[in-house]
Amino acid sequence: MKIADHIKHSLDGCDSRDLDKAMLFVCLAVDGTAKKMYPLIERVGERFRRFIVEHLDIIELMYGGLNLRETVFPFKDNKGNVGVKFEDIVYEKFRCNLAHGNELPDGYGVTVKVADGIQQFVIDIEHQSMTLPESAIYALGLSCVLAPVNADQKIGSNLYHYRDPINHYVVDRWWGKVECARNIMDFENQVRVKMDFANVCPPA
Repeated sequence: MKIADHIKHSLDGCDSRDLDKAMLFVCLAVDGTAKKMYPLIERVGERFRRFIVEHLDIIELMYGGLNLRETVFPFKDNKGNVGVKFEDIVYEKFRCNLAHGNELPDGYGVTVKVADGIQQFVIDIEHQSMTLPESAIYALGLSCVLAPVNADQKIGSNLYHYRDPINHYVVDRWWGKVECARNIMDFENQVRVKMDFANVCPPA
């Protein structure tokens, strides 16, 4: 399946409020894009995380308010170590479970937006879980669309689009144009809150 098909199915899932489906297909789009961008990296998780890290400026802008580059969440990773980043959560909790047909771990999911520009999510320290705002799906999807390795992709309809806080991107007009997008994105005025969990002790 082409990257364009993954993006289409992801946006269709958002429109129908099937956010697990939308998240699955956007993770597949990240998988496929990362594989094309980093052909010498054999480990799926490594290249998946690298793609997210290299696009955190765009992802943060669309995610809404959090400094995802510096925030460390006080949860255990798949090896039992406490302290995970956004890219670890997307890969380990969402991508790996959804792609293998598993249910998401208890407490993990994607929260429907309250209204345009108003997102919500939950961080549950006691139960070691969190939800992602719906905007995370759009942030990951737009990053894939803008990647130069996807410049040859096309959905074939101008009905599919993304929005950041001030810009509108018709998907089929923006494939591969990451630098053009960065030039018009309002990075200077975005809110970036680093969440500090240093004094939070996770349950044993």
